[in-house]
Amino acid sequence: MYDPLLAAVKEATDCGIRESGIDVRLCDIGAAIEEVMESHSVEINGKEYDVKCCRNLNGHSIAPYQIHAGKSVPIVRGGETTRMEEGEFYAIETFGSTGKGCAPCARELSDLLCFQAIAPNLAP
Repeated sequence: MYDPLLAAVKEATDCGIRESGIDVRLCDIGAAIEEVMESHSVEINGKEYDVKCCRNLNGHSIAPYQIHAGKSVPIVRGGETTRMEEGEFYAIETFGSTGKGCAPCARELSDLLCFQAIAPNLAP
């Protein structure tokens, strides 16, 4: 039951990694991720659901001793036109949802509870 959603997220993550590089605009990475992720749908208990990006969760730059360093990598179109620069490191993180495409719990809850909120049909 989880495999189609996991495949959509993996494909979107792989796309984001392929699109990344020196001088690439962060918003262009987000647009590519969204296009791949939202081209998928999953069947859960006989019902079809579109896969949506969780628009309020994103990847980010990484610096020494700072896992979330200044730049955000969106997973939807729009966002920062800032470019990746040589020597920077990034976490390309994608989050797929069978729900509304928004994680209301982004800051307050653990990963498991957040998973239950963004993918209520798949939560263990």
